[in-house]
Amino acid sequence: MEEDKKSTAVQPEEAPKPKPRRRKAASPQSAADTPPAPTDSAEPPAADGQTTKKPAASPKKPRAKKNTKTTKTAKPKTPKAAKTAKKAPADETQERKAPAQESPVPAETELAEPKSESKPEPPETPAREDAAAPTVPDVPSTPELPEPAEKAEPAGTEPEPTADAPAADDTPAAEAPPEAAAADTAVTDTPEQTGDVPAEDAAETSGLVFSDDLANDKALAAEAARMANISRTAQLSIAQIMAGLEENPAPPAGPAPAPEAPQHDSAADDEDDEPQDTIPQALGRGVFGMFKWLLLVVLFVLIIAGGGVAWLYRSATPDMLPEVKVTFDGQELAPTAYKWHVPVVGSFFRRTYAETLNSSPVVLEDAISDASPDIIVTPSDYSTQLTITDADKETVYEGSVTGFRSYLFAENGTFDAKLVVTASDSAAEDSSSVTGTETWQFRFTVSIKPSVTLCTPTVQQGSVAAVRVGSTMSRTEPTLTGPLESTGFVRAANGWICYLPIPWNAETGNTELTVTADGYTETLTLSVRAASYSYKDYSAKSQLMSPYIGADDAPDAVRRLLTTDSGEIQWATGGFVQPFLDSFDTPLLYGTTEYVGRSYSERSTNYGYGGRTSTNVVIKPKKSKDSMIVPASGHVLLAEDLGGSYGYTVVIDHGAGLRSIFYGLTALDVEAGDDVKQGQLLGTSGRTVVAELRIGTVPINPLLVWRGQCDGLKYY
Repeated sequence: MEEDKKSTAVQPEEAPKPKPRRRKAASPQSAADTPPAPTDSAEPPAADGQTTKKPAASPKKPRAKKNTKTTKTAKPKTPKAAKTAKKAPADETQERKAPAQESPVPAETELAEPKSESKPEPPETPAREDAAAPTVPDVPSTPELPEPAEKAEPAGTEPEPTADAPAADDTPAAEAPPEAAAADTAVTDTPEQTGDVPAEDAAETSGLVFSDDLANDKALAAEAARMANISRTAQLSIAQIMAGLEENPAPPAGPAPAPEAPQHDSAADDEDDEPQDTIPQALGRGVFGMFKWLLLVVLFVLIIAGGGVAWLYRSATPDMLPEVKVTFDGQELAPTAYKWHVPVVGSFFRRTYAETLNSSPVVLEDAISDASPDIIVTPSDYSTQLTITDADKETVYEGSVTGFRSYLFAENGTFDAKLVVTASDSAAEDSSSVTGTETWQFRFTVSIKPSVTLCTPTVQQGSVAAVRVGSTMSRTEPTLTGPLESTGFVRAANGWICYLPIPWNAETGNTELTVTADGYTETLTLSVRAASYSYKDYSAKSQLMSPYIGADDAPDAVRRLLTTDSGEIQWATGGFVQPFLDSFDTPLLYGTTEYVGRSYSERSTNYGYGGRTSTNVVIKPKKSKDSMIVPASGHVLLAEDLGGSYGYTVVIDHGAGLRSIFYGLTALDVEAGDDVKQGQLLGTSGRTVVAELRIGTVPINPLLVWRGQCDGLKYY
């Protein structure tokens, strides 16, 4: 019997179900001594001290959760059974719950043998306690019967908790299904659980009647079964807790061990011990984490962007550089340096190409022969800056190429020029345009040959020839040499001009003239032709024209004025007119020769000695004391009465060495130093007036000039 009992206690968690068997019938003696039990009361004990279990009235249901406190509150319902249960040992209670064995074992032996520890089951629900404690009618107290022999403990019974295990009352019970709770309401296990034959069947078979004591034993057995279930449930709960906390030692043994506290990991304890972060610290950690995340994103974007920029950078090749062409006076120039920025990423990032091709200026082979050479930049939408310096490193021009078109070189020489062509962001149409600069440095020589022109290739005696010289670089006055007398070159509109007076007796034919300007010398050929003059023969000197003033007969006051410097050309506006408004007679013309006592043959050949030739014009007005006007604008050099045959004399400077002289006036309306205009009243004439026109000291024919027949004076 003990061997069977030990074998059933080896595995407390899952005990095999015992085979169903029939209980033995109680002895007739016991049945006779025991009063019959009510049908609704607790099940009577079986024969030989064995308890029989009453089959459950309802089907088996899952067990419900039950704690020890609920069990204690259910005890007042069966006071007698509770008292009896307190007196009975735990092992006896378990024996009452377990099915009967074929060979009974004494109770002392059962108590003496230690039970194997097993995990308790979760406590049962209060409903089970109420059902496990049936109502027992009050009966007279009887002396305690001797303890019935214990039966062998079936498999699945659990020993009473020892001191090493926590009490079932303090251990939380596992949650049981409602079906289990309903099944536990029965006092005894169902036949399927215990394998015993129901008590009623046994009673019907034997025909015995149970007494009140047996009913009490039945209640005690039910209470013992309930306590066994509670103990088993507690042990199972402890086993589950111990399985999760294998490293924790078991609580010390004692009469009332405290419930085991939940175990925690050391890491969790360390975390609990750490102080909680403040709000600034939490915000700081969040910001730092966000910063690291943003830093990674930015780094990733930069890597991708860097790859794209590197590819675009390699795509910006020198083939994208602009081609700028520059020509100076028809000669193409080569650049000496450049620095261009090719866009890689719009206007934010560019690739630079810079190179110095030549550190010294490029020397042009051909000299510049124009005072205003052209410089052309293609394309023309770039901004330009041109700087030109002379041999002394002085700047002669600084500005744009457009402004250089109106510039004239003042002298010949060697010059250095620097041209910078710029393509800026403001001038570019979009951000994808190439920007930068390109530089040209060159050296050139200005060797301008001034133009020399003979305005009147053919002139007659008594007229005027004109020579024009274009603009010169040296700003020095050109010179003219030859057989003809001149007053030199004066400033004109587009250069220089020189008037050559042709005397009345100038040698006819070609005359060589040499002009020198800016170092260039040029020879001109002037053709002089003879003029048609008249002559007069007188038999006596008294018949000669009076007054007569020859070329060498000019008074000293007039001579001094003929050699002074002349001013600017004044007849450029209006030219010349005759000095009288009315018609007049000319008794002596320019170039007329007067003879006295010449023979017939001499007259016929116009040859002879002692004649005099007039170099001026003697005018006789239609009426005496006629008014005279200024023939051309000029400046009055002399206006006074010289006495004798000269009378009131007026000298007017018209510029370029050309002067008008009038003798024989009776009154003057101008004074020396006056600037007079053409047609202005000059004075009052006498009976005759001698009118003379000279260029320098050489007289010319006034009538040709007044009448506009002198071609040379038509050039200014």
